[in-house]
Parts: sequence; C-alpha cells; structure tokens
Amino acid sequence: MNSDSAAYRRSASRHKVKQADGVVTKCSSRVAKSGNQAHSFYIGNDQFSIFTDDQLSPVAVGDRVRFEYEIRHLRSGYRREYFSIIPESLIIYAPSELGAAIEGNVYVLSNPSMPGLLKVGYTTGTVAKRASELSGVTSVPTGFRIEWSLPIVGDPKAVEQRAHAHLAPHRHGKEFFKVSLDGAKDACARAFAELYPEHALIMDDAFAKRAEAEIQRRKDLEERAAEQQKEREKLAERKAFDATREGQWHKEGACEVVLFDFQYKPNFDSPSFFSKLFGGKFEDFIIFKVEVRQHGEAIYWSLMISGRLREKSIWKPQTFPTQQECMEQLASATKDYAASNRRASIHIPNALIENPPPLPEEYRNPRVTLSLNSLDGLVIRPAPTKQRHSRYS
Repeated sequence: MNSDSAAYRRSASRHKVKQADGVVTKCSSRVAKSGNQAHSFYIGNDQFSIFTDDQLSPVAVGDRVRFEYEIRHLRSGYRREYFSIIPESLIIYAPSELGAAIEGNVYVLSNPSMPGLLKVGYTTGTVAKRASELSGVTSVPTGFRIEWSLPIVGDPKAVEQRAHAHLAPHRHGKEFFKVSLDGAKDACARAFAELYPEHALIMDDAFAKRAEAEIQRRKDLEERAAEQQKEREKLAERKAFDATREGQWHKEGACEVVLFDFQYKPNFDSPSFFSKLFGGKFEDFIIFKVEVRQHGEAIYWSLMISGRLREKSIWKPQTFPTQQECMEQLASATKDYAASNRRASIHIPNALIENPPPLPEEYRNPRVTLSLNSLDGLVIRPAPTKQRHSRYS
C-alpha cells in the first residue's frame, strides 16, 4: 500500500480514520449479517473488528499488529460505536510464534506539515501512543502518521542511533531526515541486523513458523467446513425425505401391539347418582398401556394403569429407563389387578424406532397407528450417551 493510495482512501472515507498498534488478545470469529466473516480481537481494552471473505482469522492471540481503523456506528438500537479495521492496512510485525521479548520499536513517522521529511525514532511503548504524544505538541499543527515500525529484540535506542548514523547524510534536524520511506526502512532494518544478527534470524524463524501454523489452521478450517457441508446435505436430504409419504410415516406415524384385548367394550363412564340409588353398578375393567416417550435427549418407557376396580377408579402412571424394567412391572401388574375385562397394549412412535415397518398401501394417511402382532425385529433407539468430561482432562 503506497502513501498516495492511503491518502486517497483517508480523504474519501466518510468515517474518521485512526491508527492503532499493540498485542492481540481475545480473538473471536462469527458470520456477519452481510454474510462476510467478522473477526474480532482486543488491543488493551479496545475491541476491533475486521470483515473479510476468509474464514481464517488474519491474526492470532499474541501477535503484535498495527493498522488503521474507522470509527463507525451500528445502524440499529442505540447506534453503538465500534472500530472497523481497514483490511489492507493490517500488518503483523511480530507474530506470536516469536520466542523472545520485544523491548521496543523503531518507527518511521510522517507529518503533512513537513512534506518530504520523515521522523525516525524509537519507543518502548506502542508506536500509536508515541505518535499521539508527538502530535500533541503545540508547535506541531498537524498529527503524525505511522508509516512503518520494526519490533526490536534487544536495545531499541541502540538500533535507532545506528539507523541515524546510516541516515546522517539526509539529516534535517535532530530526528528528521529528507529520505524516501524505503530508504528509512532499509536503514532501520540494516541497523538491527548489524547489531543483533541472531535476533534477526529469530524474527525470520518466527514468521516461518507462523506460515506453517496458518497452513494447519486453514486445513483445520477446511475440514470443519467440509463436515458442516456434509451436515447441511444430510439435513437437506432429511427434509426432502420427511416431505414424502414414507418420511411422514417415519416421523409422525406409530406402531402398536395389543398383548390382550377386552372381552367386550366396557362402559368407561361412572354410574350416576340415581343409578347408584337403584343399585346400578358398572363392571370392572383395567387398561395397561405401555408407551415409549422422549423428553429432551432422554428416552424412557412409561406404564399407565387405569380403569375401575370394585367401584373405585384406578390411575397409576409409572416410568422406567429400560424396556426390560417396564415389561417386568407390566407382568407383575397384570397379576395385581385381576379384573376379567382388561386390555394391554404397547404404543411406540415411529420416530423412536430405528427400522419402522413399511406402511401398507391401503393407508392413505401416513400419520396413523399401525397394529402389529409383536415387537419382534423392531429396534428401539437407545437414549443418547452423554459425554462426561473430567475437569482435569
């Protein structure tokens, strides 16, 4: 990015443009309303966002970066302010893979009030803060702009002094030089390499490690995206299947097995007051109804015993975690409730059956309960196994 294009962009922007630099913390990514990827991170207490087409975040926690950003406002709600990074301005000048302490930075600044001059200096803080401090001097009518900076593993003041020596023929004041940006950058980089050649190699190695890490991160993202695409395809296939007759039968139909049925249809009503006055009685009956149900992720078996026995109403619901426990209780209950007219059935929604039987062609409505002779061959879905994670793992 050259200075002319940067100046044009700044003048054309409708938003206020500022500069920032520092160490990246708290990275996160999400899909923005526009469909682009919104990558966010913090520098100090300030959150910055960058919008790209790439799922891979351009930065990682621990990176030292500098960039330009626009102060924008959300379109809805309270129009909250947020900081939007200008993508082409983002520069990682020290990756997190650098295994050495950064002692400071040598920087190159420009000022519109001093055309043709560049300030070359050093700071042990952030370059953005140093530029802001220099811009606050009353004798400077316009603010300083960061053109370039170099992180120093070593003594930044010594590197600055060596760079000044290289630039001595172009000196124009104490720390100002009439030199091109490339010339100033070359002097600083040469000074660093001369004073700390092994540190320069460390920096190159850090960027090589970052390149390898980025390749792996991109591979992981591609694998995750492929898995998500497979899930979307499965979901689309499932929706298409659910819209068919067979799909509706699998999703909304049910199967029922009648273990034994009433000898005759009982009168489910209770005797009226006048019937009781004249000695009217209704005969006993008992209904045993087993159902497979699902609540959240849990699948359980329920046994409902209802009816009338010796002029008293019966209502006894029970639940069991397994089919075996439920059927054992059913066998015991049929002995305890000895009414002659009784019915026992097992009702299972097809949604909880791995292999529902085919629906006969004569059934036009697939949302029906199909009567079967037995449960033989039907596979009931087990309850999902919850993963238990150790706090020490």
